[in-house]
Amino acid sequence: MLIEAGSEEDALTDTTWIGRDLGGFSVWSSPSGASGYDNGLIESRGGVATEFFIQALNATGASLPQIEVTHPFLWFWDAFEVPNGWHYVSAAGREHELIRYSRGEDAWKVEVRVQEFRTFLKTCGKSAILQVDYVTKVADGNFERVDSDFRNAWAHVDFHAVADFLTGVDRPSMSRLFGQYVLVGQNTGRRPRWEEFHSATEHPKFIYGTDSETGEHLTHSCDPGELGTYFDKDNSRLHYLTPIYFKREVLQDYVAEPGRYEVTPFRLSCFNLWGVDISINSAGLVEVYLGDIGSKIPHEEWGHWRSYNVPPEGKMEEGRFRRDFLNQWASSPDPIGDMRQARVSANEAARQKLGGQLWRSLPADLELQYRSLMGPLTDDPSALIGPLLIIAKVFVDGLDSKLLKRTVGGAEKDERSLSLLKKLLISLGDTSDASKILRDLYAMRSRGGVAHLSNSESRVALAELGIDEVAPTAAFQSIVLQVGAAVTKVSDLLADSARSDLDHQGRE
Repeated sequence: MLIEAGSEEDALTDTTWIGRDLGGFSVWSSPSGASGYDNGLIESRGGVATEFFIQALNATGASLPQIEVTHPFLWFWDAFEVPNGWHYVSAAGREHELIRYSRGEDAWKVEVRVQEFRTFLKTCGKSAILQVDYVTKVADGNFERVDSDFRNAWAHVDFHAVADFLTGVDRPSMSRLFGQYVLVGQNTGRRPRWEEFHSATEHPKFIYGTDSETGEHLTHSCDPGELGTYFDKDNSRLHYLTPIYFKREVLQDYVAEPGRYEVTPFRLSCFNLWGVDISINSAGLVEVYLGDIGSKIPHEEWGHWRSYNVPPEGKMEEGRFRRDFLNQWASSPDPIGDMRQARVSANEAARQKLGGQLWRSLPADLELQYRSLMGPLTDDPSALIGPLLIIAKVFVDGLDSKLLKRTVGGAEKDERSLSLLKKLLISLGDTSDASKILRDLYAMRSRGGVAHLSNSESRVALAELGIDEVAPTAAFQSIVLQVGAAVTKVSDLLADSARSDLDHQGRE
């Protein structure tokens, strides 16, 4: 239970349990005719005001204890329920345990993270009272009775040990430790999101260059308050927009959790909590402005970014340079975005021509992966596997074979969707075999692809795609461009045919 901070001495006057009526609703009446109710949330006795915090309730009709927690504590951390507990998300988007419990028909245990608990108590001006009641039974009765009392500013506990106290049992001697102790509020390293993001007192340094004479790395704090702006009277301070460079692997942890993070070649964001603009430069390095690291990336993430920080290499992507430094309207190449848009356009054209979407809506998990699709983040050939599997699932497995069978005349009973698509496109006037890239992509996956480079069939499949012995990043770029061009061709064929149908109907 909770008490007001400063009332600890009153709460520890005795060792008996206070706040007995917390955690249960009751209605009362008196001989004088007065009546009322207690809501089980607050109670005041003996000058001590108590407040409900947590309990395991044995509710009638339930086989397991019901774990109940005061809502203000859950709201304070914006907690969400998980199996056997509650978690919360920090300002950085990282998930943390808050409460966990285990329960059975005969026993239960509830654990609360102490740092989060103490932070809550400090913020609310509360202290917690925890009751201790341990009974031990033994067979040995050869000892004198013991009665002991311990009391200080934060605990009040009685201890009793009595020999042969119980009758008719195997262990007649017993001891009991009974009482209460206080847990006070405290400022800890855990803070709720609303005050955590800008709570860092020390900003780390990042490499921004190399000394031309000594070859040593030049570093500077990412604290925005120590960086220059265009409003400075001189250039004595390093500018806020100084580019800082990172290995591509810095994005791996974020790409691996598409339900939590959204990653594009231009931006990294986490839920609605934080986001930072990024870019990929000519050397394949991730580029972030020094001031943005200190102001837009949570301090919990700084250590992760520092571990991938490298000296400058390559040139800034032209579109970003023109937008950020020349104040020009300029776009940046986005093959993945173009491929996504081509799929949307093709589905719209298919609705006009075929009466339905050529590619089905994606399952929720695949939709998240597709939205955060990135190329390989290492130079290991196996890094191609994940991104290419996503493309294959979206553009090959996602084809609506039922729609294609209804549309294509003379379809075989077990004919695959890729074969049906080829027939459809031929009927629409395709002379370039636009769907070949999708068949090659499927063949690469079915033959082992980049997962088994020693497999001769895999090498043939990679050669068909034009990526045999090509670096992973360049290989991915090639596939995305080919798939985007193919789907754009499909969209154009469907749209042209739909317009032709409308023109024909108009003439009739």
